[in-house]
Amino acid sequence: MRRVWILMMAILLFWTAVVLYFGTRNAVVSSKQARWAYNVLKKIDQVLDLSETTFFKKIRNVLNRLWFGNKKMPTVELVRKSAHFGLYMVLGIVSFWFAFTYSHKLLMAVLVSVSLPALVASLDEYLQQFRGRGASLNDIMIDVSGALTGMIFCLVIFALVKLVRFFLRTARTQQEG
Repeated sequence: MRRVWILMMAILLFWTAVVLYFGTRNAVVSSKQARWAYNVLKKIDQVLDLSETTFFKKIRNVLNRLWFGNKKMPTVELVRKSAHFGLYMVLGIVSFWFAFTYSHKLLMAVLVSVSLPALVASLDEYLQQFRGRGASLNDIMIDVSGALTGMIFCLVIFALVKLVRFFLRTARTQQEG
């Protein structure tokens, strides 16, 4: 089990470094990265034509309201904030499994999967001030919401695994008895 914990620690450190790498790019590089991702998504959309579906429009409107309030922001900004959300969702997932493999306690995994990404998000925003970008409490909230989503995803997986194990054990017991 120690090997699994060491592996999870390595994955956690790697993903934290990825998050901080993207967060500490200067404003010009960050803008270019967002524009590149936006263009890739736009090309995918030209093939799949998802942006005209009712479902996509509803999701876009909900995310726009959550992340920007009443302001109507350009799609590239929504892509930037979605990247925040996604990076920290993965960080929340990795943090959850790291803490669970270390402590074998669900509460510890839940606490670490939110608090560690929140700490990284705060550090990330602080470091951005030295790269010609501003710190944003709104970005920290988006990051933490991503980590919360990752943690909830892990809890669902955890509960499903426990449920399947319970039913398999019950079925085995009934076959034996």
